[in-house]
Amino acid sequence: MDNFSNTEIDLNALPQYQEVEYQPVSKKYLIKTNISTGIFMLFVFAGWGALVYNGVGYYYTAISLIFILLFFSFRFWNNFKLQQNYGYALREKDILYKRGFLVNSTTVIPFNRIQHASVSRDMFDKFLEISSVQVFTAGGSGSDISIPGLKPEEAFQLKEALAGKLSENDS
Repeated sequence: MDNFSNTEIDLNALPQYQEVEYQPVSKKYLIKTNISTGIFMLFVFAGWGALVYNGVGYYYTAISLIFILLFFSFRFWNNFKLQQNYGYALREKDILYKRGFLVNSTTVIPFNRIQHASVSRDMFDKFLEISSVQVFTAGGSGSDISIPGLKPEEAFQLKEALAGKLSENDS
């Protein structure tokens, strides 16, 4: 026990994630989020139309229409603002992913915690020619980060780069 030490770490000497240059996601991801919001909006307007058809009352239908228009105006505006804040970066020892508009979030995952990474594409992704990369760490039941809106070749390169870093850590 004589050799035990627990020296203090200078926090200013640690690398700062705020100073990293992030790679943006594709603008096509904004199209995908707007399509999803538009489909949801169609269902909401169908429900509103049912209210109008059943004669709920002018006052209630007018108030609900104003609420619906405000809600979806905010959703489309929020989609646009979120698109501006998505980004990822690879550093020597970790991967960073930032997102959020009203509430910003940055996730930093060291390579020695990553179990595996995968690339996925849903129906809209295939149509828009984009992909998502999921990064899984030890102890998680799902992916710890999912980077959406990457070009397929960029997603594959990122997955391969992560796989290469994992094999370096295993050596």
